[in-house]
Amino acid sequence: METFNYQRTLPSCTLHKALLAEIEKRLRLGVPILLQEGLRKISLGLGLEDHKKLEHYMIIVESKKEILNFNCAKELPLPYFERHPKKVKVEYDLCASKFITVRIIFTLNDRPRVYMSTQSQQVEKILPKVADGLCASILAYGNRHKFLHSPVVQSLPLLTIPLMVMAYGFYSEIDVFLLYSSMGWLCLLLLGLVKSLPQLFPWVTFATKRRFKLNRLPLLARFSLLSVAIACYIALVLLTMPRADNSDTIMLASLFG
Repeated sequence: METFNYQRTLPSCTLHKALLAEIEKRLRLGVPILLQEGLRKISLGLGLEDHKKLEHYMIIVESKKEILNFNCAKELPLPYFERHPKKVKVEYDLCASKFITVRIIFTLNDRPRVYMSTQSQQVEKILPKVADGLCASILAYGNRHKFLHSPVVQSLPLLTIPLMVMAYGFYSEIDVFLLYSSMGWLCLLLLGLVKSLPQLFPWVTFATKRRFKLNRLPLLARFSLLSVAIACYIALVLLTMPRADNSDTIMLASLFG
């Protein structure tokens, strides 16, 4: 039989027990409501009172030292993760792949995603509705880090800061050729700063007992060093570069620039 696949990127979020319970509620209660007519026929055909025996639900928490499996969110011992996970995966099957299979994956350095498959054309039509419901549940626990991953937001400092330095340099009558030449290093430093933001503020953050995570120290140090280097470099350019003595020098320098 033909298998129909569907996937969608989910909102950035902070993952903890409460959100996992909300996802479980959305899947184990919401999906059967959307598919109640088909489930009723299958349950009657198999001689079952309801669809509960046709369900498979699992939460898999993978850390560096171990992999833990939970049958539901209530089995998690704490409201947060005891160890910092590398990946958390939610599995939900209803009549296996013949009806619907859902996989939700949360990883530290990637967007959270949902993958769904079915062998039923009728079920295929409601897969976008299932994804809409999951997005609505996760948005309530959003961490707003999506903003810093936007190419538009990342390009703003790369454009505005060099332009501001150039404008001030023209106003202060700094030698144009030297001013142009100095922008290369500034753009490289800014690029390093911009690229460190998504690592410092990932798509998915896992709630743990420690609010401050030690593994973020190298990223914070890198971000701080780049910020200081950019500030010092801008000060060096604007305060120590020679000024053009007259308009002829400025025009000649601009030709080389």
